[in-house]
Amino acid sequence: MSEQRPYPRTGTVPAQGVALSYRDWGGPTAAGAVEGAVPLVLLHGLASSAWIWELVAPILAQERRVVALDQRGHGRSAKPDSSYDFATIIADDLAAIEQLGLGERYAVAGHSWGANVALEFGAAHPDRVTALIMVDGGFGMLRQRPGATWEQISRDLAPPEYAGTPREVFLSRVRGNIPTTDPALDEIMLNIVELRADDTVGPRLVRANHMQILRAMWDEDADALYAAIQAPALFVLAQPTGATAATDGFLALKQRGMEQAAARMTRSPRVEVVWLPDTVHDIPLQRPAALAQRMGDFLRVG
Repeated sequence: MSEQRPYPRTGTVPAQGVALSYRDWGGPTAAGAVEGAVPLVLLHGLASSAWIWELVAPILAQERRVVALDQRGHGRSAKPDSSYDFATIIADDLAAIEQLGLGERYAVAGHSWGANVALEFGAAHPDRVTALIMVDGGFGMLRQRPGATWEQISRDLAPPEYAGTPREVFLSRVRGNIPTTDPALDEIMLNIVELRADDTVGPRLVRANHMQILRAMWDEDADALYAAIQAPALFVLAQPTGATAATDGFLALKQRGMEQAAARMTRSPRVEVVWLPDTVHDIPLQRPAALAQRMGDFLRVG
């Protein structure tokens, strides 16, 4: 690990009979503590892991306790063959949070699919969640895409077949997709995927479980979710280099989805939307300092 990044405490906790892995950066020092700062739970995206937060969490942990979970089927957590619906996922996460002693009130942040999980968590447990942060996710639900069908979504968003890819080939592709010079990128990615004995990589989330999660995303009731949110909410969204709503169809869809989400969150006392230009989807890896600053500022006000 880089000398600049503290080693988090790691382990597993029982959650509904499923062992969930976690990374815990602990609480702040007396000098860095923010009075009344609630803990922060970090949730990763689909086929990712707690390691996606490796560059962001140490910054935020200067002010509050920060814990990242490997959710069911991901990372070093248990990988049962069933129950990848949102209700089970958030029940897993709640059980892990309780085992880790984070208390009755905490903020929840999620990246990509993890943002959807965070929304589901906030809707199901408004008495526990003090703030929600959605990083490039949690908007524009799959069924809201114009002309979308489950058959098309299941084809377009099926996991890529990369099992057996040599490590250096895989890392070269990652470096091409995530514009950063941080030397920790290789280590992080090799902890998100499975590094095999023959020096090839493969996914930790198996295809069948990946497809169960996609189906749960397809079945989400976005309007009911947004209407149930009572906590302050922050959306941090990536805007790729050169992309504008006038020229990029996906960005236009993203903006419409974001506007619809914000408009429906009428019970939230505060909804903020931040766009990061020249940024790819994996914001926690490409722009960790900027993301941590936005998150920290929002949580301090909240």
